[in-house]
Amino acid sequence: MNANAIDIAENLILTGYLREAKKILSTILLDEPDNDRAVCYMGIVLTETGENDKAIKTLDYYIRKHTDNPEAWEALGCAWFKKGDLAKAEEYLRRAEAITPESPSILRNMGVLFGIQNKIEESFDYINRSYDLNPYDYRTLYALTYAHLNSKRFEDAKSVIEEALYLDFPEDIRKELELIFAKIQINWI
Repeated sequence: MNANAIDIAENLILTGYLREAKKILSTILLDEPDNDRAVCYMGIVLTETGENDKAIKTLDYYIRKHTDNPEAWEALGCAWFKKGDLAKAEEYLRRAEAITPESPSILRNMGVLFGIQNKIEESFDYINRSYDLNPYDYRTLYALTYAHLNSKRFEDAKSVIEEALYLDFPEDIRKELELIFAKIQINWI
């Protein structure tokens, strides 16, 4: 029963239904607090929902037993990123990358981290590698848009937005990209 429930929770995480995934995982962990797979996914959900302190505790517990799970290291890196500790974020994202160097998600998150650190070329390198591996990920297109904007490559940003708008993704991000697109068209950026 719980393996199937964890698969359902994983699918909910991948499709952005985090609250629903959290409910399923909480139920599993009440019955089986040492269910490692559920612990890992709960850490990921906590990271995605901004409960970073809880995510860090959960993922620290998990990686003490499972040092080879790139998703856990990536989520831990993202939680530290959201807390503002960019050095720890980079350390954990690099651990994730060492395990799975061709993960579009890990590469994208490294690119975003480097962009925040104003390491423009490294940022582009990572985000472009992520894009090459998965050109249909709206999060990568979103990151690539901002990488172009930060480098004043407005026409490149506009091209990426045009590409992104054909995809299905959250409405708030769609509206933001549409606004940026309009500003570029009328030279307000």
